[in-house]
Amino acid sequence: MQHSLLPGALCAALLVPAATALADDGDIAELRAELEAMRKQYETRIRQLERRLSDAERAARTAQPPARAEALSQPMSAPLAPSVEQPTTKGASGAFGAVTAGSAFNPQISVILDGNYYQDDTDNGDGAALVGEAFMPGRGHGHSHDAEGDVHDHGGHSHAVAENGFNFREAELSFSATVDPYFDAAAYIAIDGDGNVELEEAYFDTRSLPYGLKIKGGKFLSDFGYANNQHPHQWDFVDQNLPYLNLLGFHGLQDTGLQLSWVPADLPFYARIGGEALQGNQEIFGATVSDEAQEEFNLGSTNTGPRLYTAFAKVAPELGRNHALQIGLSYAHAEQHQEVHSHTHAVHDEHDEHDEHDEHDEHAHEEEAHEHEDEHEHEDDHGHAHGDGVTEELHQTGLGGNADLWGIDLVYKYDAPGAYGQGDFTFQTEYLRSTKDLTVRSSAHPEQIGSSRKLTTDGLYAQATYGFLPRWKAGLRYDILGLTNKVSGGRSESFGSSDRWTLDVTWNLSEFSRLRAQYAYNDILVAENERERFNAFYVQFLMSLGTHGAHKF
Repeated sequence: MQHSLLPGALCAALLVPAATALADDGDIAELRAELEAMRKQYETRIRQLERRLSDAERAARTAQPPARAEALSQPMSAPLAPSVEQPTTKGASGAFGAVTAGSAFNPQISVILDGNYYQDDTDNGDGAALVGEAFMPGRGHGHSHDAEGDVHDHGGHSHAVAENGFNFREAELSFSATVDPYFDAAAYIAIDGDGNVELEEAYFDTRSLPYGLKIKGGKFLSDFGYANNQHPHQWDFVDQNLPYLNLLGFHGLQDTGLQLSWVPADLPFYARIGGEALQGNQEIFGATVSDEAQEEFNLGSTNTGPRLYTAFAKVAPELGRNHALQIGLSYAHAEQHQEVHSHTHAVHDEHDEHDEHDEHDEHAHEEEAHEHEDEHEHEDDHGHAHGDGVTEELHQTGLGGNADLWGIDLVYKYDAPGAYGQGDFTFQTEYLRSTKDLTVRSSAHPEQIGSSRKLTTDGLYAQATYGFLPRWKAGLRYDILGLTNKVSGGRSESFGSSDRWTLDVTWNLSEFSRLRAQYAYNDILVAENERERFNAFYVQFLMSLGTHGAHKF
């Protein structure tokens, strides 16, 4: 019996390890299969969550105002930087997170450096200035000019005009934060290359008003149009377009006042409607002259503000993923607008006026002066002697009244799936039309006092940008001023237009640095029947130091 059990025991001892090994191999295979299944499930889940996140971001862009939506391309903003322009939640946890402890009480601070090298082929190297002073009948002395009426004074805005060679346009300091559950606030300060300091914006935004209402107060860029509320470093080109530069000035509609806007919640598409009451201290549109000039030209004192009102409506229909479209209509009305126009004409010395045609010649000369009442020849107040008994005298005319401005804008953006903006496409266009209904308050020709002048000038620009490589973008712009460029009312005259083509290439090295090369061919009407055609070239750098909030749509 013992002999019979011994072989069985030996066999069992040999078979047990083999069976155990087989069992272990089966468990390992099973564990590997379970791990692979779990990995596939998690990958599927991650893809689902990524799709949900993308859909949620797209819905947020259409459900919130464009002023709150993250821009499709943000080369100058930190990837995760919160912003007063982009609140994340309502209540105490605002755009900068909870305001209960730590650095959340401190504002987000950034400095943006904006400089360039500029060259044009005009005789005097003043092409950049000519672009901002294209001829139109409604250009007169505004509040930016000193008491002597120096038309070359840019009212502290000379840093906007590039000279041949190196230029430092500005260093922009920005501060923004959530104040408390009720307000956001921001301030933007610009320091130009000469050290001049200018407060560009300083305002508050409400956070908790019901029914989609929002109030903004302080000094800010108006939401008139599309490009008006953008700072220079946000532009797709180095310089501003012709209609904005000449109808509004380098800074656009920038003023102190209040804005009320409303985003209806029950519409099947995004819409934002608003209006503004502004003090009326403007560069060009709605500008007033100095106190001394008001008295000299019988224009009356500056009215109590607000003197400038705007209204705007913006609509963004849903186009699906990766596409965004916004259409806007804007209107502005200035209750008080003042201008001083200058013109010169030759006066014959009395000793030469002794033939029988003198009276006829003087009358003909007076008619010629009337025809050029609004030309902008800037001469010495005491006149210039031209010899042969002829002296050229300066005559000035004071005009006052109201001004209206209409604007239509359209912006389309395509957010391509390519990395770092490759394939992204943007098309942007605006049309502006300015009309000034003025009355002659003073003139060297007394018979003209009390007569009306209606000055009308319009313009448009259209531009497109395309990301042809990761971090590389090309842009093309056409802008024109003076499709309509006329005087009507007491006299009737029409003038030509100014236009240009601009091409640029931008290299976004990172979220914080940008280099740009730009070329433009300019055809500028500088006076009646006088043009300057010239080429202009820029190389620009933009650097962002610190946390900078996301740009608006």
